[in-house]
Amino acid sequence: MAAVFNVDQKLEALKMEIIRTFDELYQYLSDRRNSLLSRLAKMKEGHNKNVELEEAINQLRISKDQILATMTSNLVGGLLDIVKQTLDRDIELRIAEKVKVDNLEFIDFRCYSDKIRETIDEIDLFEIIPEYVRRENPILKVCKRGRGNGEFNNPRGIAVDRASNELYICDNSNSRIQVLNTEGKYLRSFGTDHLKEPYSICLSKEEVFVTDRAKESLVKFSLGGQFLKETGSRGHTEGRFTNISGLCHEAGLIYVCDCNVQRIQIFDSNLNFIKEFGSGELKLPKDITVFSDRIYILSQNNNSIYCYNRDCTLQNIIQLTGQQQPMIASLFFTIDKKGNFLITDSTANDIRIFSPQGVMKHILGRGHLSYLCGIVLDNSDNIICVNHGIESKGCFQKY
Repeated sequence: MAAVFNVDQKLEALKMEIIRTFDELYQYLSDRRNSLLSRLAKMKEGHNKNVELEEAINQLRISKDQILATMTSNLVGGLLDIVKQTLDRDIELRIAEKVKVDNLEFIDFRCYSDKIRETIDEIDLFEIIPEYVRRENPILKVCKRGRGNGEFNNPRGIAVDRASNELYICDNSNSRIQVLNTEGKYLRSFGTDHLKEPYSICLSKEEVFVTDRAKESLVKFSLGGQFLKETGSRGHTEGRFTNISGLCHEAGLIYVCDCNVQRIQIFDSNLNFIKEFGSGELKLPKDITVFSDRIYILSQNNNSIYCYNRDCTLQNIIQLTGQQQPMIASLFFTIDKKGNFLITDSTANDIRIFSPQGVMKHILGRGHLSYLCGIVLDNSDNIICVNHGIESKGCFQKY
């Protein structure tokens, strides 16, 4: 399985390969020098050979600046500026040490550019997602465990109101929804009279939809917290659930993961059942979202995302690769503006970011998270997540 690199590791790998390449160049130069000296010794025995020698040396002489120019145009193109921040000094020292051989400054660099290009492709430097570089640590961490305002006991799903940029969080064991701003400040709460174990949450422009794990039901509130309607109970028939999980709202429809029955149920905004899909295809659907006219469904421990068309026909299954250790409990996910997947792994206690093709590019939050159970991107593309392990004491974090 391919190794997982962070940005520093990628740059270090590239630097070491360039250093090794210059070592090879040094050997090449030494061999060429010895060959030229041998030719020069023979030329001294003849006539009119100095001109031939001078032409040979001129053909090989390329200055240090020309080498860097060649790298700029042929090696990494527009991304060279990112690499050069780390590598410039090392490259200059290496050139100073290796290129000058007894004051002969000649080198044919072109034969080595393809090798370095192949190395860059191998370590996947071009596919780094710039938006998540150096975001491994939280910029905000609010840990409060309890029953008071702004305190949590087993927080779960999280959603953002795009109009107000307010965060709605399922406070599972306190049987309520809490609303915070993006700095973690408490604003209000609701739902204690109608919720037992709120698990996942999504919003429309006017309403809040919550799945309740204890009641196996789907509950609707106004954005202000007024109870509006509830539907569902435990079972396998239409409109009933077994291990109800994630949900999302799109174009007046509510898509709900019925995990153990391994299907998706669709309701209208009044919580009337419309249809179901995925039976016989899905494996443990845990969370769902709609992006770019496609329905994406996260499988709990299958390390895959199922992609459906809007007519609910399966388009493809995206296998999540590039991980040193596959995810064991992937519970929640979201998709950014470019189609990258941000997935929570509550066992490894990290956020894993995958390209739209399913290749892992970054790991965030390792060492800071404990039983991660909710993730969303706010209006400024900050990652907001909640986790509720013993170490976290009920935690709200921003990256």
